[in-house]
Amino acid sequence: MTVRSQLPSGVTVAPDRCPGALRLHVAADGALARARLPGGRVSAAGLEAIADLAARGNGLVEITSRASVQVRGLDAGDGEIVAAVLAAAGLLPSLEHDRVRNVVAGPLGPRHPGAVVDGDALVAALDAGLCADPGLAVLPGRFLFAVDDGSGTLADHRADVTLVAEPGDALRLRLAGAPTTLVADPARAASLALDAARGFLAVAGDSGAWRIADLPDGAVRVAAALGGTLAVADPTTATAGPIRDAALVGTTASPAGVAAVGIGATFQVDGRRAITVLAPLNRLPAAALRPLAALARRTGAAVRLSPERTLTVVDVPAAEAAAAVAELEALGFSADPASGWAGLSACAGAGACASAWLDVRGAAARRAGDRGGGASGPREHWVACERGCGTPSGAVVVRALDAGGLDVAHPDGRVARPVPDVDAALEHLRPHEEPTG
Repeated sequence: MTVRSQLPSGVTVAPDRCPGALRLHVAADGALARARLPGGRVSAAGLEAIADLAARGNGLVEITSRASVQVRGLDAGDGEIVAAVLAAAGLLPSLEHDRVRNVVAGPLGPRHPGAVVDGDALVAALDAGLCADPGLAVLPGRFLFAVDDGSGTLADHRADVTLVAEPGDALRLRLAGAPTTLVADPARAASLALDAARGFLAVAGDSGAWRIADLPDGAVRVAAALGGTLAVADPTTATAGPIRDAALVGTTASPAGVAAVGIGATFQVDGRRAITVLAPLNRLPAAALRPLAALARRTGAAVRLSPERTLTVVDVPAAEAAAAVAELEALGFSADPASGWAGLSACAGAGACASAWLDVRGAAARRAGDRGGGASGPREHWVACERGCGTPSGAVVVRALDAGGLDVAHPDGRVARPVPDVDAALEHLRPHEEPTG
């Protein structure tokens, strides 16, 4: 299997270290392969392919912050095998575009009652258009597209190119998070997003920039290349979230009681259920992949990953929802919205990454026991070195230091507080009662 690259004339892209199917990243625990899943969608056949790759590696499969998966512990020379397995399952439609198929979207798609447009159709059109253009194969592996269907279920991602649904069946283009004056109807929206990516390449030239935000006035310049400007005000839309299923998550299900997709079971617009679960520390149990595929085949359901690193099984018949929740929990997932795992994440850490100073995954596992009701608190991310891999926006960051100890940085801008060890970090993060009068 060979890979051909076609570079647009005059464009030079600085190499990044983002792994893919053919280009693996060699970590401390072996080579790592990443499979892109535009919109977080993965079929039963795709789950089985990922299970096959996990069996070749060390059994660790992780959900990334871009709703894709990565398989750890492979051999450094496994790239062509990985690519062949993923391609056979439909997960690699273009070798040349392997590392640039970075598209995030809400996990429910048009099933969500607040969706203004069909996000699934937009993701599919965006991915197909991306793979059809050889010139876009040179986009950096960090360049990110997003589709916000108006449901409010897409995580706070500062994507390079975002399509945001507005009332009236239109989508507005955002660049590096900034709204522009450029809008399109659903039939033209994917083309607009792809034009923005081409605009980035033209503006970036030989600068070596990986993201629009890396360019001075990047959003302004890319918008201008498309004949637009940044919008004066950020358009807002009122959206409704899915109704929570009282029988499964213990809340009152009523049309007035709506919220964004959370952990547990929710009503879809067609009356079926979407079941969202947590994978502790973002790891999919390898032993769960084939049973998960079997569940999807048996119920006719589909599996979706989200930028929140959750897993959602959509289109579950109402009569089978409670049994499906129990089955997912038996496979090692959590369907408890008050779980301490909610909003808690960590980088690979010592033993998996050569840059790591600490086993932050072990420390985060200890922290999960302190975080009852974690879903209502701020996100929290533990990192093992200064690179801060996988840090979500708005998170409390606990970072290991090369000189020993850790520091704790809060998203409100407080100066990071140094602490001598994990025990001190855990104590700092625990809620403490304020003294009274």
